[in-house]
Amino acid sequence: MDNVLTNWLLGLIAALLAVLVLASTGQSFLVALAPIANVLALVTFLAFVILTGAFLVYTASFRDL
Repeated sequence: MDNVLTNWLLGLIAALLAVLVLASTGQSFLVALAPIANVLALVTFLAFVILTGAFLVYTASFRDL
C-alpha cells in the first residue's frame, strides 16, 4: 500500500510539472491538457478531504467519554 501511495504522489507531481512546462511553451498544448489537469486537481482535493475526515474520525475514537 505504501508503494501505491508513493507512486501515485510521484505521478501527480510529474503530471502537474508537465502542465506547468506546457503552459510556458505554448497554449495549444495546454488547452488539450486542461481537462486532465482539472481532473487531477479534483481527485487530489477529494483525496485530501477524505483523508482528513478519516484522520478526524480516527482521532475522535480515542476520546474518553
